Amino acid sequence: MCPVCAKTFYENNPFISGNSKASVATVYNVLNELKRPEATFRYVAEKYHMSASSVANIFDKHICPSRRKLPECLSFDETYAFKSRDSDYVCVLLDYIDKKIVDVLPSRRIRYLMDYFYKIPLKERKNVKYVSFDMWKTYREVSRVMFPNCVCIVDKFHVLQELSRKVTRVRIDAMNRNKKVKDELTRKRKQLKQVHEILSPEDEESLHIAELNYYLLKKFDFVLFSNDPRISDPNDKKRFNRVLNRYCNLNDIYDLVIGIDPQLKEAVEIKDIVHLFYKNTEYANAKEDLEDIIILCRTSNVKGLQDFSNTLCAWKQEIINSFLKIPSINRKMNNALIENRNKSIKLLKHSSNGYTNWNRFRARVLYTLNDDIPMRS
Repeated sequence: MCPVCAKTFYENNPFISGNSKASVATVYNVLNELKRPEATFRYVAEKYHMSASSVANIFDKHICPSRRKLPECLSFDETYAFKSRDSDYVCVLLDYIDKKIVDVLPSRRIRYLMDYFYKIPLKERKNVKYVSFDMWKTYREVSRVMFPNCVCIVDKFHVLQELSRKVTRVRIDAMNRNKKVKDELTRKRKQLKQVHEILSPEDEESLHIAELNYYLLKKFDFVLFSNDPRISDPNDKKRFNRVLNRYCNLNDIYDLVIGIDPQLKEAVEIKDIVHLFYKNTEYANAKEDLEDIIILCRTSNVKGLQDFSNTLCAWKQEIINSFLKIPSINRKMNNALIENRNKSIKLLKHSSNGYTNWNRFRARVLYTLNDDIPMRS
């Protein structure tokens, strides 16, 4: 109280800023906690004896990240993290060289992406030299229009993933055929048993083979895709398998699995050729090697591989470009890094049971994944 005029006033508090009720130290600690993607507003609120809305207000007030400058090497990817009226996916833009998130967009649709990049000056867009993405055609169309100086690269892991799906389909078809035989003969044996009869020796043999084939295709599907060195080692220790009634190792299992169906064997052999293509091929001979693989798939007896040859043709130049080494870092570009960032984004979303405020979600993603986002006073 003023001794002269008798008016009351609040004494200046050096530990808080402005009209805030939280101390500067508390604000700093709250924002520091929110750096972790698994930390929710409610968790931080309980830790610092505040309400969740107060924590959210502190975050909104002090964290307002802007878009980073477009980099030389730009990666596109999407993740299912924020459902809006326009899209179920968010589009993530990553600087491949400095490993920072450039921006997060609420839609991956072509109209939105075109509008977004059109607002960025052409001079800045011309600085983008390499763009990598998965096999979502929109990214290629946007890149060709908006980044006139860029080289488009399709991520090798998505190409191999598409091939793995084709091989898996062949395995499942073979498994289902054996299951059908197994079920029919099992049903027939039960019917014969009711009239005190048994299956013929030929049917018993067919049933036994179908049961073993189904077991192998169902239980040991991983040997077709795993990099475990034991699979290629015939001298690995053998263990007794009660279903097969024999001693065997993973190399034996692999031989049994691919020997079940000729189409499966062919599909696995071509899959291995494609893996070696990505492992050993250099940019200089990538076009020739890729064309050989396209011919191999197109002349295959496996329908899925014939379809895969069309995929390779559609993305031929982008696949060839994936063997280019970026001069500034002397290595090939892929989407492995951005896929890792997507895991953190999904963790952030799942921990909070989802966000409804897009601006807050975007700010939280950028603040969590980039270590240089400033705090506003």
